[in-house]
Amino acid sequence: MNNVVNLIGRLGEKPSCRTLNDGARVANLSVATDEGYKDRDGNWVKRTAWHRLTVWGDKRVEYIEKHYAKGDLIQFTGRLGYSQSESNGVKYHNAELIGSTSLLAPASRSETDQKAKTSQRQKLQEPRYDLDDEIPF
Repeated sequence: MNNVVNLIGRLGEKPSCRTLNDGARVANLSVATDEGYKDRDGNWVKRTAWHRLTVWGDKRVEYIEKHYAKGDLIQFTGRLGYSQSESNGVKYHNAELIGSTSLLAPASRSETDQKAKTSQRQKLQEPRYDLDDEIPF
């Protein structure tokens, strides 16, 4: 049995990173995912779901703190965790995603970055050969 979650979405706000009293570092993130479908009338309906993520560890939190901003596309791998809380006599059951083995990976949305990446890929492509050239063996 496995408790594994793989999530790809966009950050809804800048990650909240802090150091706890015992020195442990933690980052809390809010990630949006979209799904869509066509209703009976053929109209496209988009539904957004929000997920709470918690990532532990000095290096992971430091990386998130330096490299993540609102709107960044991220991939998250972790596990699903549950907790309970109480406020004004009302009990709440909470579910959150807890980071485990992988770091989050940002993807830039700017057109200039995409153009630069495309240019780099074109430079790295194999040279084109004329098939009419004589084969050297």
